[in-house]
Amino acid sequence: LTITDAKGKTVEVTDKGNGKFSFVMPEGKVTVTPTFVADNGGQTESKSFSDVKTSDWYVDAVKYVSDKGLMSGTGSDKFAPSATMTRAMLMTVLARYAGEDTTGGATWYEKSMEWAKTNGVSDGTNPNANITREQLAAILHRYAKYKGLDVSAGEDTNILSFDDVQTISGYAVPAMQWACGAGLMQGSNRKLLPTAQAT
Repeated sequence: LTITDAKGKTVEVTDKGNGKFSFVMPEGKVTVTPTFVADNGGQTESKSFSDVKTSDWYVDAVKYVSDKGLMSGTGSDKFAPSATMTRAMLMTVLARYAGEDTTGGATWYEKSMEWAKTNGVSDGTNPNANITREQLAAILHRYAKYKGLDVSAGEDTNILSFDDVQTISGYAVPAMQWACGAGLMQGSNRKLLPTAQAT
């Protein structure tokens, strides 16, 4: 949605969600110009990714990370929702979420990695390695602590009902308990799959 004043100057618009927008009315008339995007057979409503349909269970999450600039996909119209995530990708998403400028550096993830190390979110090792579900939980757990959130209650979550609970690495047990208690992980078919790669 683009709004211009009587002199053709663009007026700042706030997207309030659910198709609602607001702006401060300038003096004089305004011109409101909506831009419509084709449905394309069930694509997301904001940025269209050819591999994300509105019926996919993760469609709202893709829209959120795309709209917030946390993730941009892997190509002009691909999000690659089933691709494995690397440690560098996660550090970059969290750094951006924390409001850090992640541009520049010797590598695309250098600033994110330095931010993660400085703030105790990650030790920065193996940035190009695919991340497992238990490593994902551990990094998110450390990020929650960095943000000052109380994670102690979630660390008491009982995960013993999962058939593969004994395969969780010792360091990741509190994080996996917290992630389950916080609703970040649910498991599948009575398994948490802690060593499976995160997508």
